Amino acid sequence: MTEVLVTGATGEVGRGVLPWLQEHFSLRLLALDPPGDDPRRIQADLLDWHALSAAMCGAASVLHLAVATGHSGVYEDDAFNDRRFDINVKGTFHLFEAARRAGVRRVVHVSSLMVVWGHGCAAPVPGDATPRPVGTYALTKALSENIARYYAEAQGMEVVTLRIAAPLDLDDPKGLRQPVRPQQIPLPDLAQAFIRALTVPLPRYEIVTLVGESSRRIWDLEAARRVLGYEPRYRLDDLGVSWAGPFAVEP
Repeated sequence: MTEVLVTGATGEVGRGVLPWLQEHFSLRLLALDPPGDDPRRIQADLLDWHALSAAMCGAASVLHLAVATGHSGVYEDDAFNDRRFDINVKGTFHLFEAARRAGVRRVVHVSSLMVVWGHGCAAPVPGDATPRPVGTYALTKALSENIARYYAEAQGMEVVTLRIAAPLDLDDPKGLRQPVRPQQIPLPDLAQAFIRALTVPLPRYEIVTLVGESSRRIWDLEAARRVLGYEPRYRLDDLGVSWAGPFAVEP
């Protein structure tokens, strides 16, 4: 099986998609947390060149999920914003450079839908729209997209950036009882997109928006269909959810 290094593997998204990914790939799960009992787990910091290079050795592809954690994307604080720039920007540079040195060809770079929140509700927002970040978190993710593009275009790596919405766990009754933003993406659909992004041909750098399907969707999925062959399996309207606004702030 293809060896895939997953950064940020113990975060919300990493934990959520792991059941599907492990059916298709041999995984290395990189995180800051101690390894515990899972032999696939690697404790490493993106800012530690030596540890990152060791984790990268022998991998065929990378799924880059790691971000500065602890607060939502709308949270603003000087100290935490400094950490965002360290992890989300400098850490992404380290990741791509370590991958290049190790001869890794494919990197799936996971960005955020907040990079294009500044387009507002002027539907449809193209799947590869020009960045209009809202907030410091989104700014760091927009900058990380430039790093991804550089390594694709200047270094010849196979790179796709996925601007993802917040995931929706269909097995969490409590989460489904709370208002859902119309762009939230069910975990099985997100996992499908990740699997495709790790395997489809990538003749050039691509940016793809990934959101859930609903009657209120304002972000276009054309790029996801064209590049990944992605088709949502779930429609949020059919799940009986109540709606929050697309830019609602989580408590």
